[in-house]
Amino acid sequence: MPRPPDPAAAGGTGGTDAGAGTAPGAPVLRMLGPADRRLWGEARLAALTVSPEAFRRDLADWRAGGEERWRARLDDPTALALVALLGDRPVGLAGGLVSPDGVPELRSLWVAPAARGRGLATRLVTAVEEWAGERGAPLIRLAVLTGNTPARTLYERLGYRRSGARPGEHLMTRTLGERGA
Repeated sequence: MPRPPDPAAAGGTGGTDAGAGTAPGAPVLRMLGPADRRLWGEARLAALTVSPEAFRRDLADWRAGGEERWRARLDDPTALALVALLGDRPVGLAGGLVSPDGVPELRSLWVAPAARGRGLATRLVTAVEEWAGERGAPLIRLAVLTGNTPARTLYERLGYRRSGARPGEHLMTRTLGERGA
């Protein structure tokens, strides 16, 4: 998935839709650019409100500077921001960020409860993996909270393996080009 076009050059919002080949009525994945701050903020606030247990950060962090961090991420040409839209309503999000050691990371995967069980999380993870692969990365990394068993189970099903730990988190990696059973 290429980066979204420059909004000034494209004459649009900066995001591009990646819904080709999806079933009718399925959420459409949209890559966001700097002009899509409102939509990213709406999706991020929904995630933090509906599923606070899935994230290290919470609404208080968002209000105390987290929003600015997310705005900066949309301005970062090396980062990826995706939302899943059902109509005009965000029902999922995921991000990709290159860590200081150069390893791409899957960040902030979330799917709204009403949209779960339909393969949307897998579509979002796959899109971030494609982004990492386009950068020539041999692997991708993520961190999942130790108590988030459903997410850890999803990642293991998709071929991620534990590769370390930080306080309160499991680190997991997957070699790109390989898929789990």
